[in-house]
Amino acid sequence: MKITKKLFLVLLLTFFLFPSNRFVFSNQDINAEALRQELVELEKHAKPIIEIFRKVPALVNPSVVSLITEKKVYGRDNHPAQPANPDQDPHAGAIPKKGLGSGIIVDERGYILTNNHVISDYSPEEITVVTYNEEQYHDIAIIGIDPNTDLAVIKIDGEGFMPARFGDPEEVQVGDWVIAIGNPFGFQQTVSMGIISAKGRTHVIPLALPFLYEDFFQTDAAINPGNSGGPLVNLRGEVIGVNTAIATRSGGFQGVGFALSASIAQEAVEAIINTGTIVRGYLGIGTQDITDEFALKLGFENKYDMVKHFGLVKDKGVFVMEVWSETPAFKAGILPGDVICEMNDDVIKNSLDLQRVIRHAKIDARIMIKVLRNGEENILTAIVEPQPEDLSGRTYAVFRKQDEPSKFSIGLIVNDVTYEIARSLGLEKEEGVLVLEVDDNSPAGHAGIEPGDLITKVGTKNVNSVIEFMGIIEEYLGSNKTITVYIKNKGFITLK
Repeated sequence: MKITKKLFLVLLLTFFLFPSNRFVFSNQDINAEALRQELVELEKHAKPIIEIFRKVPALVNPSVVSLITEKKVYGRDNHPAQPANPDQDPHAGAIPKKGLGSGIIVDERGYILTNNHVISDYSPEEITVVTYNEEQYHDIAIIGIDPNTDLAVIKIDGEGFMPARFGDPEEVQVGDWVIAIGNPFGFQQTVSMGIISAKGRTHVIPLALPFLYEDFFQTDAAINPGNSGGPLVNLRGEVIGVNTAIATRSGGFQGVGFALSASIAQEAVEAIINTGTIVRGYLGIGTQDITDEFALKLGFENKYDMVKHFGLVKDKGVFVMEVWSETPAFKAGILPGDVICEMNDDVIKNSLDLQRVIRHAKIDARIMIKVLRNGEENILTAIVEPQPEDLSGRTYAVFRKQDEPSKFSIGLIVNDVTYEIARSLGLEKEEGVLVLEVDDNSPAGHAGIEPGDLITKVGTKNVNSVIEFMGIIEEYLGSNKTITVYIKNKGFITLK
């Protein structure tokens, strides 16, 4: 009897402490069913959000097109046949070069906005546009391009197309939900969603696509090859950006995409459709925002040390790195080393602020510019001029002559050594900077530097561009070190 009671007790404990599989599964079934019911209720509350993500693509998709580009290219071993042989196929050995992109219909007459890099290597007959209803258009007209923003406008024949509506980029905040639509890898009308990760990004792709006008939204909405030129839209279905680039180490999306602000895109679209071109004003300077990294290059401990040195308000203002010769900035007396704080009473916090003021200025407009120079305020006046179509041949007024002595004045105007300059000088490679002008009453003039001299080193550091030259000089000046430059065929010369 005792054994029976003990056995019963053991079985009872086993039942409670170690439930059977059947009992466990039964509880899980009950919990799963409860969760399902709970999710049904929660989905009712989420229905408005779900409907937004359904209806935004439904609204925007008809305004998004896919671009397919293809051309024949010839390598060293597959060049086209000579025209003298009529029996040979003129396209024998040609390799097809294909590309993908997206576009945004911006006018019911068939005008389409896209990225310039999507179409720049192709002629109109090498571009195919596929619309939302899968109609293909081969008779494409390239209306105009704007390499400075990587934008282009093309046109297809027809009427009654559904144009997208632009939103106000100024309303966009970090954390806002956004939707990207496009043609990634050829999968048309692909929709992805994410948030705005950051605003006002610049220099996102400085080597591949050196834009003069940048104002990018950063997003984690998936953007892949083929998305370029497509829209980034808000939850009202309004275009706030043009998907342009990704930061990647794999060639595919890694969570960091960039869309050019719609404010820049709208300006480009209106100008190109109305006139076929874009005329912008410019000053002719290169600038650098005040950051810790930049402050270290100038010999300061951090940006706050630099702010204190220049007498700035916090880290607001932009540092003038370069002034191009015979430009509005040059004529106004702006100097490398100046810090621009205000333009027409608008506070300039960074390069984007300066860019916006100049971008919206009319040609021949007078702009009042407040700069800090050697700790003192100077008010200068610049007259806006049309931006030259080609800035590749620009020369840099580096540390040019000024009325009062400054630690940034060494008295030179120099230029990058281009391929053509290197050939004319008999150089084997493009190195150093070429001296164009020398101020006689400057350290460079007193040291005997002459126009035509080729500076290849500052101290022990090699120089391959104007930017490098300026950066190294600034390091020396920031530390009050003696500057020694190496001039080809002359040797080292010390500036005092």
